[in-house]
Amino acid sequence: MRNFEIIFQESKIILTEGAIAERLKSEFKAEMDCFINHAGVIYSNPGILEFLYKQYIDIARKYNLPIMIMTPTRKVNYESIPKSKFPDRNIESDSCVFLNKIRDSYPDYSCNILLGGLLGCKGDAYRSEDALGVEESYVFHKVQVQKFEKENIDFLFAGIMPEINEAVGMAKAMDDTDMPHIISFMIRKDGRLIDRTPISEAIKTIDKAVIRKPLCYMTNCVHPANLLQALSDDANTNQPQMNRFKGIQANASVLNPEELNNCGILQQNDFDAMVDEMQYLHKQYDLKILGGCCGTDNVFIEDLAMKISGELSN
Repeated sequence: MRNFEIIFQESKIILTEGAIAERLKSEFKAEMDCFINHAGVIYSNPGILEFLYKQYIDIARKYNLPIMIMTPTRKVNYESIPKSKFPDRNIESDSCVFLNKIRDSYPDYSCNILLGGLLGCKGDAYRSEDALGVEESYVFHKVQVQKFEKENIDFLFAGIMPEINEAVGMAKAMDDTDMPHIISFMIRKDGRLIDRTPISEAIKTIDKAVIRKPLCYMTNCVHPANLLQALSDDANTNQPQMNRFKGIQANASVLNPEELNNCGILQQNDFDAMVDEMQYLHKQYDLKILGGCCGTDNVFIEDLAMKISGELSN
């Protein structure tokens, strides 16, 4: 297992993958499972999935940057698997094996490819009404956390968490392991989670609730312009805990979460402007984990890597 904490502390920039699920649907017309989303593609069409992951890894290697790659398992849990088309598969373990084979195909660069076990909220990441309570969340997410703990991966990642109580329970479940972990929020332009908890207060609440704090906090599925607005909100400015907020996987749309959730068309804004905003976030707020989410692709990640690496060499 790579020492993710050391790479995190020593690196000025860590790339993440760009969009995976959305590209599978829009570019390759891959069939999604209504219960586990694109996790089943490791069985139904692994070549396409490998191609997308390798696109992002190749970019990171080209610009000599470490990269975080995550399992396609945000919607995978002990309730969703039995309802899916793959009820008898150990999807978490098989996903980790799949990613390790990809990493092993880069013998000269494998130490810079950081593999993460991806988890997500039980319900809709764009809503908070159905979120789990703290204890309920801990019990629910601990099952998947324990599965990932047995695998050859480097970190755990809770993606697009919309509500504080379920995020606390998730953090408690991750705290039971020795693995570094990251909590990534779904946030609004006003600097709050979907349930209206300010980012600063969410970080403070989680840090107080656990023994081993998350390595850092970040957001994903949010446009960088929206994050800039969120970080400048009075609830978050000059708050010491915001020093723990370290990254963004950018959504290419400036729509708010409710609009994105009900939008049947993939939204994309100007990649050049997005990259400029990502650079500003890095400089102004010391964000070091930078990558993409819905609406982004290899073109966006390469543009980001090229400009960020050029900035680091100056």
